[in-house]
Amino acid sequence: MKNYIISKLSKRICKFLVILFPLFLLGLVTTCDDMNSIHQKYYDRGMTIYTGAVDSLRVFPGFERVRLAWQLTADPRVTRTIIYWNQRADSVVVPVNRTQSGIIPMSYYIPNMPERDYVFELITRDNYGHFSMPQEVVTTVFGEVHRGALRNRSVASIMRQPEGTIITWDPIASQDVQYVTVSYEINGEQISVRVENGDIQTILTGLNAGDRISVATTYLHENALDPMTSRPVSYVIPVFEREINPANFSTVILAGDNTTVNNNRPLSNLWTLTATNNPNILHTVSGQPYPNHFTFDMGVPANISRFRLWSRTDNSPFTGNNPRTFELWGTNDLKADPNDAAYWAAGGPWQNDWVLLGDHEINNQGGADAWQAGEEFQVDEDCRVRYIRLIIKSVWNMSADGGLPAISIGRIVLWGDDL
Repeated sequence: MKNYIISKLSKRICKFLVILFPLFLLGLVTTCDDMNSIHQKYYDRGMTIYTGAVDSLRVFPGFERVRLAWQLTADPRVTRTIIYWNQRADSVVVPVNRTQSGIIPMSYYIPNMPERDYVFELITRDNYGHFSMPQEVVTTVFGEVHRGALRNRSVASIMRQPEGTIITWDPIASQDVQYVTVSYEINGEQISVRVENGDIQTILTGLNAGDRISVATTYLHENALDPMTSRPVSYVIPVFEREINPANFSTVILAGDNTTVNNNRPLSNLWTLTATNNPNILHTVSGQPYPNHFTFDMGVPANISRFRLWSRTDNSPFTGNNPRTFELWGTNDLKADPNDAAYWAAGGPWQNDWVLLGDHEINNQGGADAWQAGEEFQVDEDCRVRYIRLIIKSVWNMSADGGLPAISIGRIVLWGDDL
């Protein structure tokens, strides 16, 4: 019985396999057809031929232009290089004139490039439509926006000194800085001075207070095609000020000046002696008509910026024969004979040739300390003078009935630019 059952089962399996096997073969054939169809389009294309790609691609940005440099391989089929930018909206074709075998260095300038970032693609081609794989390089083309962002080398100070105008520089802020150019004009002549990075000070000659200089800094960025110079910054030469050396002062006598001296206390005491108490003072005799004129020569022309006048400090403050109202005048030349009384008279024609440096009144504020310290006055006139005329219009003890008291003055010091 057992053998019978096995025999029947075997027959059924054999029939199932007879039916299944043809179906398996059909599926196998169908699968192979699908695989062939996937690759067929590549077989139909044939082999793709590429030309040799560019090598050693470099870019050198400049001011609104750029230079590209590369090498062509030894592939003799390459006849041109195509440079693309702006997502291939712009391009240029660079022909290849091969005169030798092997690697060929090539370069190309592209002008009129607006300032911004660029991606350049380079491919090679032959005469049969074959091309290479692209090579890319990224760069930034410079322009006015970049120029405006360049910082000038900082100036620590500008000072006028006897040897010239001294510019002290801060250290350079970028290694891309190449040098600084200082430009200025003297008597219509344009002058330029180059300042190297290691220079800490620069001395300029021939400049006066109020003259202008311009400072511009030249940069050369890494791989840059062009050096770029910053927009210039202008500086005004400051006023130089020091005490005018009293050792050069001397008395000048002009017609109408008060030349009286009371007990050996002459005008020259105002600058030869530093004490401001009696007898180290100017003291005239009484009876001279007001205003009283005193004139002296500083020995050098100078732009006076300020002066200080001391009264006789051993008097009680704001009393005695000390000046109350006065004027200070200056000129660089004496344009008339010192003995011409009509010219030098009070209110005379001389005032047309001189500059009024100040019309002042000594006030009675500040008490004894201010009296001892003297009073300082600013001079706003921008002119060079050598001769000073001090005109005393009134003193503290001048009476209402027009009395003519003597004059006492302790000292005068003037500051300015005598270079």
